[in-house]
This record gives sequence, C-alpha cells and structure tokens, in this order.
Amino acid sequence: MTNSESTSQDKPNQYKLSRSETQHGKDGQHHLIKGEKGSVRLWHNEEPSVNDDKTMHKHEYETLGYVISGRVELLVGGQTIALEPGDSYCVPSGAEHAFHILETLTAVETTTPSAF
Repeated sequence: MTNSESTSQDKPNQYKLSRSETQHGKDGQHHLIKGEKGSVRLWHNEEPSVNDDKTMHKHEYETLGYVISGRVELLVGGQTIALEPGDSYCVPSGAEHAFHILETLTAVETTTPSAF
C-alpha cells in the first residue's frame, strides 16, 4: 500500500457510524449515516401531534421510508395514504407532503441527495 492509499481504519466513520456518534436533527430525527449521494435517518418513538397535521411542505430530495412500528398518514399527490408496520413509502423530490402521526411511530428513511 502506498502512502496515498487509505484503509477503513484511517477513516472509521466513512464506513461505520456508532450509535454514540449519531446526531439529532432539528425535528428530532436521528441522523444515522451519510454517503456521497444519500443519507439514512431514524424517526424513533415520534408521538402523535397535539396540533394535528403538520403543515404541507416540500424538499429538494427524494425520501424512501419503512414503518417499523406505529401508524401514520402520509398526505402526498392529493392522496391520504395510511401507513402501518411493514409498509414502505416514497415522497418524490419537490412533492408537497405532510405526515400525520396517529400512533407512536418508528420509521427509517433514506434521502437522496442527503437531507443533512
């Protein structure tokens, strides 16, 4: 190996991020890991909102998600989509959307490009 080459030991966070190294986003999500083109985040034990629905909004990234536990409604593309454990979902880049948590939610999402 030459001096210009590196190993995973030189940059341990490039390939792995330990739980103690994760950070929280402004909305309470756990930022898990970020790659060159995307990222993974976890919504853990998100409680139903007393303010009912969140405001419709959009992002310049695509979101793909998987519901681990709980129930949530996704409002996107003029539809209200009921999601429960085992369901996957997609929010296209630039799509107006909102989530309405009905039952304490845990979900994992990937975003492309990265959301953090």
